[in-house]
Amino acid sequence: MMVRQVIMVATVLGACFALLVIDSGKNSDVTIDGEINIAELSTLTPMPYVSAIDAMTTNWFCPGVPANDESILSDLVISNASETDISATVTLLSTDQTPVVSALSIPARSHITLDARGGISAQFVSAVVEIIGSQGSVEQIVRHPAGDAVVLCANHPETDWYFADGFTGADSIEQIVMTNPYVDATVVDITFVTADAERSPEQLQGFVLPANSVVALSMDKQGARNEQILAVSIHASSGRLVAGRVQHYLGQGRLGYSMSLGAHAMSTQWWFSNGEKIAGNTESLVIYNPSSRDRSLSIVFMNGSDSANSIDPLLITAPAHRVTTVDTGSIPSLPGGRYGIIVSTNDKDLGDSLGVVVEQVINRRDGNRVGTSVVLGAPHNSGSTTWNVPSGITAGDDVLQVMNTTSQEATVSVLQVGPAGAVVLGGLESLVLQAGGVLSIGVPPGLPDAQIIVQATATVVVQRLLLRGHGLFGRSAVLALPHLPSPQPVESSP
Repeated sequence: MMVRQVIMVATVLGACFALLVIDSGKNSDVTIDGEINIAELSTLTPMPYVSAIDAMTTNWFCPGVPANDESILSDLVISNASETDISATVTLLSTDQTPVVSALSIPARSHITLDARGGISAQFVSAVVEIIGSQGSVEQIVRHPAGDAVVLCANHPETDWYFADGFTGADSIEQIVMTNPYVDATVVDITFVTADAERSPEQLQGFVLPANSVVALSMDKQGARNEQILAVSIHASSGRLVAGRVQHYLGQGRLGYSMSLGAHAMSTQWWFSNGEKIAGNTESLVIYNPSSRDRSLSIVFMNGSDSANSIDPLLITAPAHRVTTVDTGSIPSLPGGRYGIIVSTNDKDLGDSLGVVVEQVINRRDGNRVGTSVVLGAPHNSGSTTWNVPSGITAGDDVLQVMNTTSQEATVSVLQVGPAGAVVLGGLESLVLQAGGVLSIGVPPGLPDAQIIVQATATVVVQRLLLRGHGLFGRSAVLALPHLPSPQPVESSP
């Protein structure tokens, strides 16, 4: 291992290890011996967030599902890993229609699946789930003929949203879906970046989202047709919102369907637990710098303590207001197989507010069959020892990808929530994970449809690779939900 790489890797892992030490007291009740302290799951949050959930009410805001095409189905999954039943209120929002509100109960140690459209006919329908008196977790599933997508939901609306990777090549469809769950209008300014320039169309400045509404913008109709690079920034000048992105890929190297929640903030570090350099695949890191200052970045590829397969960090510059794409297949020194990826800014003194947004695009190919997956990385400070999968996983040899973010060897266990509580799955207890390494965990067919919990003895990042359904080739990708310690209250000065 080259001297410069040793310094870079030690710096990255050292920072993560320091974070683990700081938080270790807060995670001391978590075990991996087949039992889990359900109270420790009270701050499960989707990736763009690191703030705590209210102690008595958990709100989940889902980015919306298509609701005017009978060939597209959708589900809302609400999971309850606790020992008591929980109550929830589900509010369905659309456009020019009164919100539809329903109350329900989720039994202990179980989950329920609802039609995410609720019988509403509209372009899109978004769900707001309020869990009262306890905690639960929520995910959205879209079942599209071009591929199924599991979508994270947000804990609260935000003023800013970012999407690094957009694509309208070969007349592919990209829609930005914006939900305003409030009784007052939200006003947003929308900017997008193509390969040529940053654009702020007049019709997208001061754009009004009506109260309790869902609005979808087709980017080709906003002047971004047949673009292979298309990043989007949304800023609310009044109010807040939740934003998601729909992609239906139709050619130029991409095929399939995806939907995802945006990033609500830039970050100085992004983690990816499933880097792939496999024959037939192409992998790209799409880096969007929405700030007004160029950023210096380091890209580190992690595959454990074996220095024989390691390479020097890749040093690049991400220009302000532009998109930078890194084709990992063009790095000759990067070994084949799987690895973790860390994208870090070197200008630490500027803070997270002047970070970047990074997404990973993998096109898996077998002859004429192509499956495209896009996943947002795990931002700075979002690693955890406990991760939650509300909607379960599909069978396969590599359904869970786990990356050790520390300089210490760890063990990983996979549990499933059922009538007896959270129980370790056979053969998936205390799996060894090297320091700075990655681990592919397979699950055989026949696993009951239920919530999954991944526990580790060190801070990790967990990503899921799911079947696309409909007999389609390839995988869809989505992060699990991390348990993050609640921020401690700051005492005011006397």
